[in-house]
Amino acid sequence: MIDQPGLADPFLEVRELTLQYKTSDHLVTAAYDVSFQVYEADRLILLGPSGCGKSTILKAIGGYIQPAHGTIALKGKNIAKPGADRGMVFQEFDQLLPWKTALENIIFAIRATRKLPRRPAEAEARDLLQKVGLTAFANSYPHELSGGMKQRIAIARCLAIKSAIILMDEPFASLDAQSRGRMQQELLSLWQDSRCTIIFVTHSIDEAIVLGSRIVIFSAHPGQVVAELNADFSSAAETAALHQRISHILFKDMPEYVI
Repeated sequence: MIDQPGLADPFLEVRELTLQYKTSDHLVTAAYDVSFQVYEADRLILLGPSGCGKSTILKAIGGYIQPAHGTIALKGKNIAKPGADRGMVFQEFDQLLPWKTALENIIFAIRATRKLPRRPAEAEARDLLQKVGLTAFANSYPHELSGGMKQRIAIARCLAIKSAIILMDEPFASLDAQSRGRMQQELLSLWQDSRCTIIFVTHSIDEAIVLGSRIVIFSAHPGQVVAELNADFSSAAETAALHQRISHILFKDMPEYVI
């Protein structure tokens, strides 16, 4: 694990975490003995192959899954259940209230969690709609939106809550390449404004490098941490070297892989 010199105690700490679930036939271990730390204003990426337990770990941080072993602590307090201090954007599109418009979904989240009066909540919601490029769809209902649009509304709603930490489970996977790139840059811009703490799950090396300040790399199932890398580089040479190193870590056991 990479130490963060000069920083205070971890904002969030995952320690010796093992996650399991039952099928009709047997007990499956999704992640095994996982430990990592997240510091305030981090953009931490969980990167690894499909099925390595990344999303399961994120749901455990959200409080939706209880550990079989180990602990998850936010600001020194163990996580036992979901809470407004953790905003989560899932892979699935249908996270919105179907009877409310795009704008009303965001207003509802703001008023429910931050107790703002209607008018300032609406102004903030409209600003967030503009940031995710959906101002023209403010009065559209979820069934009138594409999957990618619904996901962008869910991201705006999550950002509106201003949680202590935002958990993102491949939120851009459904978008076309152009929209995905724009949303990545928009997320970085929003992070610059708010300095929020983000944990972001992806299986894309390129996305991990674009978005991350640090990257935690997992092995195939059951997921274990195999590397933790600094990703906060600016030069093209450093970025290319990081991409090559991550590729080597992920694919080194494949005989056909050549660096």
